Amino acid sequence: MKRVILILLIMLSTLLGCASRKPAPQGRLVYCSYACAGAAGLGKDYCELIADEDSVPRVVVVLGEGNRFEDPVIRGEYPVKPQQVDSLCKQLEAKEVYKLAGYRLEEPITGGHSYRIYMEYSSGEKVDARWYGHGVKKEALSAYRFIERFFEPWVEQARTDAVIARVQEMEQRFNRLSAAVKKGSRYDGMKADYEALDTYMHSGLWKQDFEADEKGLLPKDLKRGVLSEDGLYDLLSHEIK
Repeated sequence: MKRVILILLIMLSTLLGCASRKPAPQGRLVYCSYACAGAAGLGKDYCELIADEDSVPRVVVVLGEGNRFEDPVIRGEYPVKPQQVDSLCKQLEAKEVYKLAGYRLEEPITGGHSYRIYMEYSSGEKVDARWYGHGVKKEALSAYRFIERFFEPWVEQARTDAVIARVQEMEQRFNRLSAAVKKGSRYDGMKADYEALDTYMHSGLWKQDFEADEKGLLPKDLKRGVLSEDGLYDLLSHEIK
């Protein structure tokens, strides 16, 4: 009798183990993303890989969306090679990230950040995991870091592109205002240019762009007179009414 009970327990344990094992998703990876959202207006960073069958695979980067305290939002969209999508799909399967499907952790705390990873496959299967609080499963943290690293090259490119676009805009304002001050003339938008440059100088963005230039991240042919500290300081010393 004991032997029969033991056999039944072993069979039950085996069945439960099989039931708890989630099979890997079938089909191609058509979407993958990660997101980090801060509480109390700290904004949201997220990246998406979109690899629909009828379109060129692409990565979308959004940094600082809804952030009320820091720099303007950064957005970028970049093409991705199909081989990169295939490689990511294989690595996600090898790391068994699909086992996190349905994982939730919501701790009643104030502040901090919430995290999410999400994947879709051509088979219609989805992997959705999200957490907010302490005691997060190590598998979830590992999967998040892995997906975050995959997107790193495009995140850095988006940051650099944002710096270039900002320097170009401020360079135009700098040149217009410099020419007007030199001639003693005025133009529509003169005060707006002055205020934009003054904010740029004192908000920390100028220093951020200057350091990017020092690191050699900006194109050599990019006009950057506005990054001359003395030049911008001297220009802003003029009173503009």
